[in-house]
Amino acid sequence: MDTTINRLLTIDEARAILRVGRNTMYSLTKQAGFPVIKLQKQIRIPHNALITWVEKQLQIN
Repeated sequence: MDTTINRLLTIDEARAILRVGRNTMYSLTKQAGFPVIKLQKQIRIPHNALITWVEKQLQIN
């Protein structure tokens, strides 16, 4: 099984994929439609949902 498909990313891992800064990443997590899971005070982003979100953004623009 490919573990990257179901992997939950930290803010730093997700921002490395998107190549954005820390403040930008936190702003994205507050946008409607951005895939984010909040576990108490921790924020996680599902890898496959992040890739899908990026693909949708490319179609919109």
